[in-house]
Amino acid sequence: MKKICIDIGHAAGTGATGNGLEEHGVAVQIAAHLARYLRERGQSVSVIDYPQLSNAADLNATVRAVNAGNYDLSVSLHCDSSDNPDACGAHVCHHRTYHNDGTFRDSVQGKALASAIAGPLCKLLPGRADPVQARPDKKKKLSGLQVLRETRPPAVLCECSFITNANDAEMMKNRPELIAQAIGAGILDYIDNGH
Repeated sequence: MKKICIDIGHAAGTGATGNGLEEHGVAVQIAAHLARYLRERGQSVSVIDYPQLSNAADLNATVRAVNAGNYDLSVSLHCDSSDNPDACGAHVCHHRTYHNDGTFRDSVQGKALASAIAGPLCKLLPGRADPVQARPDKKKKLSGLQVLRETRPPAVLCECSFITNANDAEMMKNRPELIAQAIGAGILDYIDNGH
């Protein structure tokens, strides 16, 4: 049994919107299904959510909770958005550390977890050429995602497809359990492979 943290990626009203949906609400639905899916398969799961906070305060509180919880892994749930309504597809991010000489080191376990989740998730919600992404990328070496950069356990951030794409949004609205099952299957694959 692993101790798993599921993070609702934004406080209420601070994330992306589209097609009548709001990012926090979508993530709450996916998280509920994902927690149940993993618990039914013998895992210990906590859901972290600070809906009343600002986005910055939510991030800081989340990092503190993840680091205090002695988790084996952490998954942050988000929805992507774009000005292009045709942009579609899920992707999963892991942390990358850049060195002064230009070389970099990926989080080995974070990348393995991202790859395991991206397999089933991006099969369900295709469209991205790069389903597994390092953060920060080469263009933004000094930036990075706080929930990946500052957390202790292996961590990933799942962009559960585009809330601004009508087809992706329809699945978010009507079949969030399918998104949860895809993420859950990837997490279990990661665990089953000895991580």
